[in-house]
Amino acid sequence: MGGTGSRAGLSDSEAPLREALEALLEALLPVSPGNDPGPLVRLVALLRPRALAGKGSDASRPLAVFIMLLEARPELAGALRGYLSDLLAARNHSFLLAEGGVLGATGFFTSMRERLINRILPPAINPQFLQDLIEEVFHDAGDACWLASISLAEWQRLLEAVGWGRGGDTPGEAQLRRAHREAMRVLACRLAATGIEPEIVRYQPALALYESPFLGLQRELELMLESMPNASPRHRQMPDMAHVEVLLDQCSVALLKLRRQARDSGAAVRLGWLLTRAGQIVDRLRLLLAISHPDSESLAGASSLLALLVGAVSRRNSLRELVGSVTDQLARRVTEHASQTGEHYIARDRREFHALFRAAAGAGVIVAVMALFKGFITSLGLPPVWNALALSLNYGAGFVLVHLSGFTIATKQPAMTAATLAAALEPDHPGSSPADEIADLIVQVCRSQFIAILGNMLLAMLAAGAIALVWQHGSASPLIGAAQARHLLEDLHPWHSPAIAHAAIAGVCLFLAGLISGYCDNLAIYHRLRERILRLRWPRALLGDARHLRLASYLEHNTGALIGNLALGFMLGSMGTLGFLLGLPLDIRHVTFASANLVLGLSGASATTLHAAGITLLGVLLIGLSNLAVSFSLALHVALKSRRIRPSQARGVGRHLLWRLIHRPTHFFWPPGEAPRTVR
Repeated sequence: MGGTGSRAGLSDSEAPLREALEALLEALLPVSPGNDPGPLVRLVALLRPRALAGKGSDASRPLAVFIMLLEARPELAGALRGYLSDLLAARNHSFLLAEGGVLGATGFFTSMRERLINRILPPAINPQFLQDLIEEVFHDAGDACWLASISLAEWQRLLEAVGWGRGGDTPGEAQLRRAHREAMRVLACRLAATGIEPEIVRYQPALALYESPFLGLQRELELMLESMPNASPRHRQMPDMAHVEVLLDQCSVALLKLRRQARDSGAAVRLGWLLTRAGQIVDRLRLLLAISHPDSESLAGASSLLALLVGAVSRRNSLRELVGSVTDQLARRVTEHASQTGEHYIARDRREFHALFRAAAGAGVIVAVMALFKGFITSLGLPPVWNALALSLNYGAGFVLVHLSGFTIATKQPAMTAATLAAALEPDHPGSSPADEIADLIVQVCRSQFIAILGNMLLAMLAAGAIALVWQHGSASPLIGAAQARHLLEDLHPWHSPAIAHAAIAGVCLFLAGLISGYCDNLAIYHRLRERILRLRWPRALLGDARHLRLASYLEHNTGALIGNLALGFMLGSMGTLGFLLGLPLDIRHVTFASANLVLGLSGASATTLHAAGITLLGVLLIGLSNLAVSFSLALHVALKSRRIRPSQARGVGRHLLWRLIHRPTHFFWPPGEAPRTVR
């Protein structure tokens, strides 16, 4: 055992830790455990910061105690160096260095399936690979953060205490160096292959016509590796890496251009996968090149790489990380389509305000007719599946008719205007006041939403009432029977029925329909739908050249809206049947349909008090509020995340909104006669 002087400066809580570390290392003195990871697992468990947590000791002290022990007992440091060398020499490192934290070539959906299977049934440990050793040793979720927090000075002191990289190479050090070179070679080949993928060349044909930086990097890196001597970094003359670093910069620029171009030409999961994978390979090559320098930059790169690999191994079965890293480009593109559509739902002046009311009023009339058809379908007593199909077709056909007629349904606005609001947090003019502009936009959105809801509800009520009166006048009997009328009114009661919860479910459906619409718009651009339709011969022969061109242009800009409306119709129409089949209280309540049902129920009710009618009207208003709040909050959350916008970027908006609410409250419901002054 070491002398008592070596224990000076240790607190009472640190003495047991030192004794445990000392006992562990002394067990390595007689004979090295070879490829057995057990001692290393126990060593890392002792060094984790929480080993002394809650005992009045600094979180970094376990490592400091370990380093002091190695400095005081060189024989223990030598035993540890030999053990680590045996561990590293017996394992393959190339796969970890080249693949850890880098997307594979299998594709998004295959990787998703593999990760899901591995989460259910973890793969077996293979003692021949370093990646499996990392998974065994650094199994704690916070290990990556802990390793990243260790300073370069601590790493330097630890390596010097162990004797790593000093004197002759151990088998483990030689294996690390060979794996380092091989990993760079593998990564360069994979980057070159990714750079000439058809999906990539399609966006930048110049990559096929001129010298591709991806191919040039692979050739230059191979030449550099051939000229790199096999000796350790301290005893070799490193080749010039400047040209390789320039080509890496060119690859980064090419990937940035591809991402920007994808925003205008549409994005796909496959393209997002390739761009993300190529970017990760470029970053890994930079890190491996940094390690090649025989100076302090090498240690910084090695410590960063270790933390990165440990984090990558701990998250290699994470579904959230996979989805987030690949679909961010697609999510942004989808929300940008919604943002462009949302511009049409915002009334900035009185002319647009009145036009929005007329469009909402037209939709209200159509919805009133749809509500009557819904009641008729429900009264038929069809089997559940056929009832769901009939209701879905009723909703879907009605929503498509609303779109084809140029009308608007108010509850579809939030999914679009939320994306517009998120886009406003990225001002194009640095000299403008973002908070003031966003406050203006929110006011415009509020009054646009108000007039659209008013138009939908008012005309749905008037149309339903007119239809009920005409029917009663012509047939001398109410359109809705007393029992059905009572059922309609009971379904709208705000607290005696689950109407508000069902309205929230409808809000989720409205949000999903907005995503579907944006995704289909993106696909229409990505697959160049207009050009494909123009290549069809039978529409040209049937319609003529001019109509064929108009049809292609219309479908290019409206495919997303048409499919989104159909999807919304099927979601709303089948939700009740889905709940019945699953035994869950699932259903939907939509404010415009609820408005028509309110009037239809009142027209067929035998006797209704004014108080009961008022409570039911309150239920309709709360249904509308729930529809809007849920769809808007979900859409805004996705739009902000797709643009990587933090809530702090909207700082100051509340103050501007409060000022407008106090001084200009009518602007939230009615457009001003002239442009409002900005807050100074």
